[in-house]
This record gives sequence, structure tokens and C-alpha cells, in this order.
Amino acid sequence: MGNMLQGIGVVAGIAEGPALVTRDGVAFNLGVDMTSGRVVERGHELEGACLKGAVLVCRGGKGSGGLSYGLLQVVANGCGPVAIVAEQADALIAAGAVLANIPLVHRISGHDRLRPGMRLRIDGGQGTVTVLNGQGTPCG
Repeated sequence: MGNMLQGIGVVAGIAEGPALVTRDGVAFNLGVDMTSGRVVERGHELEGACLKGAVLVCRGGKGSGGLSYGLLQVVANGCGPVAIVAEQADALIAAGAVLANIPLVHRISGHDRLRPGMRLRIDGGQGTVTVLNGQGTPCG
């Protein structure tokens, strides 16, 4: 295995996938197409990118209470992220991850070292993010 980064586990579970990285928050309720998993928010750093099968690395959530439901819907539709690594998880993104049953880790040391396409293994119970060998692309 590769480099392991330690953070705080918020939602338990284990998932692997390619990193999709943004410095911004993600508005799952209005900024993501629920049927394709593509980011549709105009001007967002990830506009046009696909969340399906990705480990979303982001600042946190963005928006109102609909964020939790939006995350649940995009995952239930089979086009959402497999895990989230947030700089700072708030109650809304945590509730969405619980509802969608996907791992969530936040406050990891070395967050800024994660790059798009890196293959990551998330362990929400242990609060770890492991950088694995290999690259990948979501929806790819």
C-alpha cells in the first residue's frame, strides 16, 4: 500500500476510487445533475466533471438542508461518489453521507497533497486515506 494520511472518521465504511479534487464546496442539491452525477454548477471548479465512482475531495458541503437529500439521491441513482474526504465536514454533508451510506473522513493531515486521479482507499471507521498505486478517472 501507499502513503496513509490520518484524519477523523465521520461516517464508517471502506471505499476505493479515483480522487476528484476541488478546493470548493459541492452543492449536491442544485449543483449536481441527479441522473448523471455531473457537476452542473456554473463556474464551479468541477463543472462538467462526473462524480460516479469517485472519492470526492472537497472543502465540504455547500448550500442548504437540501444538500443531504441531494447527496442521498445522486448515490441512490448510482452516479454519486463512493466516499468523501472533506477539509471540514459540516452537519449537512455528514447527514448526507450517513443517509447515502458512504464513508466520510475530514481534517486529514496532508489534504493538499491529494491530486485528481490518484487512487484512494478511504476507511471512515479509522479516519484514514491511503494513496494507492495507480490512477483513474471517475465515470471512466
